[in-house]
Amino acid sequence: MIQSILFIELLGGIGDLLLALPAIQSLARSHPQAQLRVLTYAPGGMLLCDDPHVYDIIIADRHSAHATVAAVLARRSFDLIVSTTNHSGIPELIAQQRTVRTVTNLWRSPPPDQRVADRFLQILQAEDLITPQSIAPARLYLSEQERQQARVHLPPARPLVFLVPDAGMAIKRWPMRSYIELGRALQQRYQAHIVVPMGNDPEQTIMLVAALDSTAQVWPRGDLHNLAAALSFADLVVAPDTGIAHIAAALAVPTITLFGPSWYERYGHPAPHINLQGYTACPERNIANFTEQTCWYASTCPLAMWHTCLEDIPPTAVLQAVRQML
Repeated sequence: MIQSILFIELLGGIGDLLLALPAIQSLARSHPQAQLRVLTYAPGGMLLCDDPHVYDIIIADRHSAHATVAAVLARRSFDLIVSTTNHSGIPELIAQQRTVRTVTNLWRSPPPDQRVADRFLQILQAEDLITPQSIAPARLYLSEQERQQARVHLPPARPLVFLVPDAGMAIKRWPMRSYIELGRALQQRYQAHIVVPMGNDPEQTIMLVAALDSTAQVWPRGDLHNLAAALSFADLVVAPDTGIAHIAAALAVPTITLFGPSWYERYGHPAPHINLQGYTACPERNIANFTEQTCWYASTCPLAMWHTCLEDIPPTAVLQAVRQML
C-alpha cells in the first residue's frame, strides 16, 4: 500500500506547478491513506499551503535543485515518487531509489494538441496510479480570512476585471496600446472596474491605469496568496501566458489567456476559459518544445513584422471573447 508520496515539480514557474496540480490532487484522491509531499520552488509552493490534498510542501533552492532533492531522499523514505523534472540529474537521483515505485517523466512524447495537464493525468492512469474517478479540474484553496482581507481593498462594483500586462519575458507581453484599447472598451461597454496587478515593471502598470478612467486601480505587489485571494473575486481575468493566468483558472475565474511563443493547445486552460494564440503559422514555431525557438532565447521575435507574435491578437478578438464571459 502506498502511504508516502513525493511529487517533484521543479520546472521553475508558477504556471508549471499549477499545470501539475490536477495530477497532484488526483494522486491524493486515489491514495487517501497516503501523505503526499510536494517538492517545488517558492513562491508558487506557498499556493498549496491550504490544499487539503497536500500533507507537506518542501521548498527547493533554485540554485541547487539537485542538492535539495538528494537531501530529501536521504532524509525520508517514500513508496512513490513522481516527477515532472528532467534537469540537473534529478531523474538519475530518483532512479537510485531502487525499492521505490517511480515515474520520472510525466511529459512523454505528447501529441501537439494535448494539454500538459491532460498528458500528466493520462500517464498516471496508464501507470495505474490514479483512477478516472479521482480526476477533476485543478482547484486552488484559499482561507476565508485571506479572501476577506483582500476583499476590503476591492471595489464592490461589477464587473470586476483584472488586466495583467506583465509577463516574465518581453516576448510574452501583449502590446500596451492593445491593453489600453481593451481597457477603455471594457469600461465604456460594460462599466467594468479594472484592476491592474503591479508586476516587475511598475511603470507599465502605472501607464495602463493612467490611460483608463478614474475607476481603474493598481493592485500593489506583495504576497502571492493575497493576489490569489483578490483574483478569486474577479469576474474576468485577461493575461498573457503567465502565472497569474494559471492562478485565475485554478480559482475557476473566467480567464482569457494570450499566447505567443508557447502553444495554446498545450499550455492553455480548458473551457469555459478561452485561449488566444498569436500568429499560429509562425515558421519558427516548435510546438514540441517552445524553449528551443529563436524568440525564447533572444526574447524578441526574429520576424520583421513585429516584436512579439502577440501583436497578431487584436483587441477586437479579445473583446469578442469577452462577450462570451461578461
